Amino acid sequence: MYQVGDCVLYGVHGICRVVGTEKQLINRRRTQYLILQPLNQAESKFYLPTENPAAMAKLKAILSREALIALLASEEVHRDGWIHDENQRKLYYRELIGSGDRISLMRMVATLYRYRQAQEKAGRKFHQSDDNFLRDAERLLASEISLVLDLPPEEARDYLRRQLQRVS
Repeated sequence: MYQVGDCVLYGVHGICRVVGTEKQLINRRRTQYLILQPLNQAESKFYLPTENPAAMAKLKAILSREALIALLASEEVHRDGWIHDENQRKLYYRELIGSGDRISLMRMVATLYRYRQAQEKAGRKFHQSDDNFLRDAERLLASEISLVLDLPPEEARDYLRRQLQRVS
């Protein structure tokens, strides 16, 4: 279980801090909640029922510095993961963005970097939906990189790009 003060990755919301716990009576049942506050939105809070496996599955512990660096360099991340069917790609990417699966997110970002570069070389446009998914995935990954490596957000995004384009 997460403790007050812990930072976690929470689905599409990115890095949040556990700011408290609270029991609430809902439908005549007392339920324990974790209270999360996004690091980049101090005015927002999320209440996660701790007894709900689907809600709790969206929480991921922050990677250590060593684990993050190793993951960015891993062969698994740099494998091609292009999905040719646009509709299948959109469905998969939409699901992946909220999953917190860093390996798959990093693979998606590296794949989209390669695809965008190939499109530019061929004089074609990069699909707007792919660009949106790339931006969302970069934001999520960069928020964790920023925290773990103690980098400003823009430097974290640049670091992510350098690491994933270096081998790609």
